[in-house]
Amino acid sequence: MKFRLLYDLEQQESVKKTLLKSAEDLISHYDIYDAPVITDLDPGEPLLLYLSDHQLKELVPGLAGMGVRIAVIPHPGARQLCIGMGVDTNLSKALDHLRDAPKPVKTDLLFCNGIPIFNNMVVGQTFRLTSEDVAKKEGFWNRRLGFLTRFLNIRPFRVDVELPNDRKIKTSVAGIVVSEHRKSSLLSRMVLEDSSISDGRMHAFLISPRSVSEMIHSAFRSLWDKNKLPPFGAHIKTSRIRFSFPDGERDLLIDKVKHSASDIELTIGEKQVEIFPGAYLEVPEASREGADIFRTSALPSGEAAQALAERKLSFIRHASSEEFKDLFQVLRDNARLKNSYLVLMVLSTLIATFGLFANSTPVVIGAMILAPLMSPIISLSMGALRQDKNIITTSVSTILAGLGIAFLAAVLLTLITPIQSAGSEILARTRPNLLDLGIAVVSGIAGAYAHAREEVAKTLAGVAIAVALIPPLAVAAIGIGWWDLPVFTGAALLLLTNLAGIVLAGSITFMLLGFSPLRLATKGIFISLAVVAALSVPLALGFNQMVREHRIIKQLEGMQTELAVIRDVKVQRLAPLRISLMLVSGSAVTEDYIDSIKELVEKEVGHEVEIEVVTAISR
Repeated sequence: MKFRLLYDLEQQESVKKTLLKSAEDLISHYDIYDAPVITDLDPGEPLLLYLSDHQLKELVPGLAGMGVRIAVIPHPGARQLCIGMGVDTNLSKALDHLRDAPKPVKTDLLFCNGIPIFNNMVVGQTFRLTSEDVAKKEGFWNRRLGFLTRFLNIRPFRVDVELPNDRKIKTSVAGIVVSEHRKSSLLSRMVLEDSSISDGRMHAFLISPRSVSEMIHSAFRSLWDKNKLPPFGAHIKTSRIRFSFPDGERDLLIDKVKHSASDIELTIGEKQVEIFPGAYLEVPEASREGADIFRTSALPSGEAAQALAERKLSFIRHASSEEFKDLFQVLRDNARLKNSYLVLMVLSTLIATFGLFANSTPVVIGAMILAPLMSPIISLSMGALRQDKNIITTSVSTILAGLGIAFLAAVLLTLITPIQSAGSEILARTRPNLLDLGIAVVSGIAGAYAHAREEVAKTLAGVAIAVALIPPLAVAAIGIGWWDLPVFTGAALLLLTNLAGIVLAGSITFMLLGFSPLRLATKGIFISLAVVAALSVPLALGFNQMVREHRIIKQLEGMQTELAVIRDVKVQRLAPLRISLMLVSGSAVTEDYIDSIKELVEKEVGHEVEIEVVTAISR
């Protein structure tokens, strides 16, 4: 097949030295392109165009409907049309492809305010979701620093979208990408499994992330799930779209050329152009009767859209009151004092107290199923986060009332119970440490997450919170009943620290889930953090003591001496250090041997020590 070559005058030297020789077998005659209207074209005549994008935008629309078949070869200034038509950027490869006589196909022409779009139109930030080149002149670090700066300074903007059949959308987005078919941009290649260059439809992608963290999460997910629309993206496939920007003109890029407009009219031309597709354009022809697609559920609307456009995109997602008003109503209701709440608090604490006296872990855990503490505590977390005085006051009074009446009931039970010795379950709550605080923090996270997500069973999270609070409450009551100050103070410290830890963890979880902006949440979180930090000081000391005890036990347990083996090592106290142990030997041991054991233990732990020795004879 022979083509008529139209070439750019500015490239005349290159054409004569290289192109005419390389494509001699493909060119019948050639002319310089000097006007957008060509009057001497024969219908069906194949044209070979070696022109810039600007010249092609002048020429190609006028060829629509004339029956002229066109092929494009890579011109230094025709990058966008080459991408849109799938033309290889290597001249030799592009010419070889034409020699293989590709079948010509009809393609639609996409226009933006009357300007042809060969590749795509972009408004706002697209987060490198288009196939545009990174500026070659910028250095490696400058390119990445520039991207990071833009990434952290994204500001969504309001846009009104008008679609066929009087369909309208008012929303806010961070970026818009429009392309005629899926070979035009990286984003459309990611999310369109099938598309056509001749179906009379364009594809618009509206990107509306609620936070930077949401974008980062989506970017990681796309590494293994590449053919899926981002969760904050909308996809519209139709023949006509109008974008209006209520806040004034916005910059847009049409094939990387900058324009400005307050209204954008995107249409598909009525007439088609017949082209020889490039090697990378493997899109079959299709009927112009294709179906429209409107996947817009991810776009914010109303108050959420307005709030999104008022400031830069935050790192953490911010939800509006409109989006979680049902949750707020539930939390306000949970913060109120109810008779059922008081009854269950008393019953669960009494069951826990019985379990502590019986030294039964299953009974203590079973009592937690009844405990209703989660509701007002999670309400307090949200109140502290959003500085809602009404929720804070109501939930605090409810918590104090429940703890107070349950505490009195447990004290009365202790007074009428003849047991006066502390089992391991009681002693475990009198020496609080940072591990107990860790339980409280994770419980707070579970409680807040369960309230924010309907699919999570709230009862299970309630058990976790109760485990951190009800046993210390019962042990504190036992300490008062026995008038044992160390038992009471240890358990009370654990109770207060766990309560503050749960409130803090719940507040932070709600913030990370987007239920309050950081500027509003800072004060409440800071106060909760300060309380937890202050109460954590004795817990840290207790944790340090526990670590020291375990280290001593590890050093001595199983130690082999000349006549015996040391077993069942326990640290009775640290200051002064007192250790109990068992000596297992084949015969009775003497006092002198026990003295030698004491010296051996002191040498091993590096301190003076008192020891209690139990001997056991092994035969």
